[in-house]
Amino acid sequence: MADDVFRDILERSIDELPDDLRIVLVACVVDGMTPEHFAELFALTSEIVEARLHNARNLLVEVLIRQFGPAFGGVYQLDDCRSERITNAVVDRLFPRR
Repeated sequence: MADDVFRDILERSIDELPDDLRIVLVACVVDGMTPEHFAELFALTSEIVEARLHNARNLLVEVLIRQFGPAFGGVYQLDDCRSERITNAVVDRLFPRR
């Protein structure tokens, strides 16, 4: 039950991302596509894809903080590397790879 509620919040939050960031996040994090493969498919450099992925994760954190209220923002102050690992772990749990 809690997973369903969190999944719904996460999906709505992902929907709030700008198209160029949302597409990269869903393809690479949810569907498991490598940034290199995404770059090749969409005629982008891997640096642009990595930057968009980084920006998508950061914006998603901001959207989630807005969703959960101001108290959530001060709970943990994580560096980018740890934030990325935690974000990936949550997304992997909610959207298991096929």
